[in-house]
Amino acid sequence: MARLLLIEDEELLGEMIVEGLEAARHELTWCRNGAEGFERACEGGWAAILLDLMLPGMDGWSVCRRLRDRRDTTPILMLTARDEVEEKVRGLELGADDYLTKPFAFPELKARIAALLRRERLQRRRTIQVADLVIDTDLHEVTRAGKSVALTRREFELLEALASRAGHVVSKEALRALWGGDAEVGSNTIDVHMVALRRKLDSERPENERLFHTVYGLGYVLREPGGGAQP
Repeated sequence: MARLLLIEDEELLGEMIVEGLEAARHELTWCRNGAEGFERACEGGWAAILLDLMLPGMDGWSVCRRLRDRRDTTPILMLTARDEVEEKVRGLELGADDYLTKPFAFPELKARIAALLRRERLQRRRTIQVADLVIDTDLHEVTRAGKSVALTRREFELLEALASRAGHVVSKEALRALWGGDAEVGSNTIDVHMVALRRKLDSERPENERLFHTVYGLGYVLREPGGGAQP
């Protein structure tokens, strides 16, 4: 199962995509205009973004460009009714990973999404480093200043989600997605796990060396000491 963001203003097409991908056990969030889609995309935690080009408010090219300007590397599959080579090239040059021309057969959409997700897994960095914190995403090992730190599976997932967006605020809604579709997972559940994670990685450090920060009303950010947080 993958958490996917669909940005598409065509009602019938959007309904078809949501119904088909949810039947394939993916979790879909559907936005119907570019501005809302960009805002949701910035929350992070998406396995891939399905992005229409011709959108009200902010077109797909602008959404793609602004995401890449933020160094957001989430795979983007552009959906376009235009078959001109120049339009497709423009999307790819702005940072899209693939495109699909409308109308398309649903099995092809599923296959292209699967290819994007497979490519992302293969290209994912083996290690993530923030200051003296090093995370081995393959072996699920964590060290801080060279000292090994034992984490539970859920703590590791939270840490990886924050570290992969280091310097940017990650919303509680995005972190809640780590529990899948469990409606019982509330804000307090995430807070409890974050307290445990901070205790293991940050509690013995002076204030100016701490990496975990709460942005009240928004979520959490993992950043290098002295660094600011981006939305």
